[in-house]
Amino acid sequence: MSNMSYCKFQNTLIDLIDCRNTIEEMVTGDEDEVFTLSHDEARAAENLAEQCFDILTLLCEHAGIDLDQHLDAWALMRSVIESLPRR
Repeated sequence: MSNMSYCKFQNTLIDLIDCRNTIEEMVTGDEDEVFTLSHDEARAAENLAEQCFDILTLLCEHAGIDLDQHLDAWALMRSVIESLPRR
């Protein structure tokens, strides 16, 4: 079910924080506990990161911030996402 326009960002923020916490658990968790994503979840995590980067790009453009000097951030984000453990 889609979010109502008056609470779209509030509801999405809650889910985004949950996703961020899951990623944090993946990268900082116990070495004995291997937390991996299914192929579909890994692809969704990649798409989510891309959408977040696109949102940041739009906000920077609106604020007049030159994002060209940070283009290596895109490559960095891709390499980090690709390093996430997968099943």
